[in-house]
Amino acid sequence: MTTPLEVVFADLSGVLARSDTSARAFAELSDDGSESTHRAIARHLREVTAAYALSAANMANRSDWTLGREGLSRKKGYNSPEDYVQALGGGGGGTKADTRRLIEAGTMATEAEAARDRQEEADQLALEHPEAPPVEVNRPWFAALGDAVTDGTLSAEAATAVRRGLGEVALGVTEEMLAEALQHLLIECRTLNADQAAKAARHCRDSIDAAGIASRADAMRARQYLRVFDKPDGMLHGSFELDPENGAYFKDFLQQVTGPRTGGPRFVEKGEKERAQRIIDDPRSTDQIAAESLIEVIKVAAGADPGTIFGRIRPSVKLVVMEAPAQAPATPSSGLVLVGDGFIEGTSDAVTTATIDRTVCNTGFTPVLFGRDGSVLDVGREQRLFTTAQRVALALRDGGCLWKDCLKPPSFSEAHHLHLWKAEGGLTNLDEGILLCSPHHLRLHNDGWKIIRLGQDFWLIPPPTADPTQTPMLLVSKSPLKLGSPLRLQA
Repeated sequence: MTTPLEVVFADLSGVLARSDTSARAFAELSDDGSESTHRAIARHLREVTAAYALSAANMANRSDWTLGREGLSRKKGYNSPEDYVQALGGGGGGTKADTRRLIEAGTMATEAEAARDRQEEADQLALEHPEAPPVEVNRPWFAALGDAVTDGTLSAEAATAVRRGLGEVALGVTEEMLAEALQHLLIECRTLNADQAAKAARHCRDSIDAAGIASRADAMRARQYLRVFDKPDGMLHGSFELDPENGAYFKDFLQQVTGPRTGGPRFVEKGEKERAQRIIDDPRSTDQIAAESLIEVIKVAAGADPGTIFGRIRPSVKLVVMEAPAQAPATPSSGLVLVGDGFIEGTSDAVTTATIDRTVCNTGFTPVLFGRDGSVLDVGREQRLFTTAQRVALALRDGGCLWKDCLKPPSFSEAHHLHLWKAEGGLTNLDEGILLCSPHHLRLHNDGWKIIRLGQDFWLIPPPTADPTQTPMLLVSKSPLKLGSPLRLQA
């Protein structure tokens, strides 16, 4: 028996088959006709995609693992609902990740519809039996997102991006807070694509969950990877993912070596102009320049003297710091509070105070302080960064990472401000700086460790979670010269 739904989509297929969808037909359209036609196709595509998502969720539900051998995908010979739905899509089925997002969007819409049906039944029951106690219907906080997919307000891709960007209920973040945030996002995301909607959702999560910024940064750092393998033709192939901080460094490195080829800034200084022209005139492809420049950087790193500070490339990335008022008021239009501490130039994800304090210890980031009204309050000065001479002096004095029992040499270490630049107004003096390797620098800023100086000695104080007594540990220089601390340069 043919259902009405099958008739609708069979008719749609017939209309498309009878229509002239050749390239010639589109080329004959006027400019205005081309625009209106594309808008109409996009509108129909969103409607079809909404139905496609609901259908994918239906197939996944019929294939639930609890059904065992009776699950639809298993009966059809597939290992998972995603494999089955992807196969049914044929050549237009998309990737496995696309299929997961499709099922996720359809599931949200299905759950929202079920909650709406339960509410209507409860309302009808209350009308028929007013003496009966009211029935509370548990409507998921993301139900409005599922409704937006069904009525075509949001595409399935944008809805999934918003759902993932807002995240889950956590300590200090209730379902009510997420539902309120979602109402504002639904208005904002009507004109945004999926990528823009994902960024808006992450910003919204940061605004209501400042305490979770650090844990989300840690989660992204944990997801970093670099994998390589040999191809049959002898080429080495690889893939990687970097968190926003490391990604900013890497992108800026690529911009420096390929910028003139890829629409980078125009240079007027003679030296920079000549360098840019050499890159433009280079007979190699842009991709080849990037690849071979990366290998050159690795060669320099491998050949660095471990007894000196490695002068690695330090991209000039801007660290945008937002001035925090004594008590951040709620935004009248949204009821949400922006409490993120800063952003790295080129990314839109908030970073914590700990990240800001750690990055300004090193060269490579220039802090730029903005007021809440968007006015520039202060731009980082070079004096806030340890100079090359100072870093060499620190290498001679500390002999590498000063953390207890760490053997990383100076070439793997970063200069740390003993008193944090942002939080404590630290100064870039030799007696206020020590060397720490990147992992221990991260631990110091993110996990509550402290380093203090008493006389000529540095002491490491663990947080209560690591040592309830917080017993100080003396940090001993690894330098064979044993120059002592602090080391002061001759004027």
